[in-house]
Amino acid sequence: MHLFLNLLPAVCILIAQIRFVAAAPLSSDVAIQAGGGLPNNGFPTLISQDAIKEFQLLLFLENLEAFFFKNGLANLTSCGTSRYSNDTVEVISKIAAQEEVHVTTLTTLLQAYNQTVIPPCNYTFPITSMDQFLAYSDIITSVGIGAIIGLADRLSSSDPLLIKSTSSIITVESRHDAFFRQMDGEVPNPSPFDTGISGIWAYNLALPFVLPGSCPIEIPLPVLPTLSATNNNSRNGTLRQVEFRWNPSQLPLEKEGSKQLFIGWLNQLNLPTYTNLTIQGQGKGSAEVPQGLNGAAFAALTSQKPNNANDLALATLAGPVALKLS
Repeated sequence: MHLFLNLLPAVCILIAQIRFVAAAPLSSDVAIQAGGGLPNNGFPTLISQDAIKEFQLLLFLENLEAFFFKNGLANLTSCGTSRYSNDTVEVISKIAAQEEVHVTTLTTLLQAYNQTVIPPCNYTFPITSMDQFLAYSDIITSVGIGAIIGLADRLSSSDPLLIKSTSSIITVESRHDAFFRQMDGEVPNPSPFDTGISGIWAYNLALPFVLPGSCPIEIPLPVLPTLSATNNNSRNGTLRQVEFRWNPSQLPLEKEGSKQLFIGWLNQLNLPTYTNLTIQGQGKGSAEVPQGLNGAAFAALTSQKPNNANDLALATLAGPVALKLS
């Protein structure tokens, strides 16, 4: 079992204090490497303001992905790929090119409606090995997949004609994630459904990779207190209990008084599930993992039990954190 943690020591890749230039016209070399260029089918005549905000957030996330894969690719030889298949670098090169196409496509979409294009921030991805590169790749693609599922759900009522643009991206992102899981010795298809998350959660899951104050344009979403998780107990290879930590200066739980605190879990297409948080000290507690969770799951600290993902995001006290349960 693995948990996606926020920080790792830096040795072979330290991507920081580097600005990825905002999307320029897509080069023919990138299009050839990616297997195709920008769509030429145009966009609907009208778009809602909510959809504009959704695509700006998606561009924020795709900027991060494009930066990670482009700069990580340049450093993979330092990490060593000898025990992986010979075409590993070739496949990751194609993934990096496809992420550039996604960035340029979203930029073109926003420009078509005369809306603000979200430029890249400065990022940091401290990685010490190829294994950790694969782990980061898994969390980044899982967050992107979850964000697009949530976005498509919200677009279904306001801007259904734009769903095609997102669904064509999410299937490719899922192929990327399957590749990284298999390279990491994991089953590429751990569950029958992927997990959708709210825009607030997607944004906060990306923030640990963004250098504070480096974004030319900030996304107008709440920044939540951080939450981390470590494996505390497992039985027969199944994760049974997780230890959570938060910063007490960010989240003084005294204000919650005697309220019972919960960990809210999201997995696949299910409604949120809640387990009691047992406080083990200042900024530290543990919770049981609900039965039946598989693949990528997301968890957050809360004092409420909303019955949908968007309301859980609004009720989040700290988090979310991403976990790979199988």
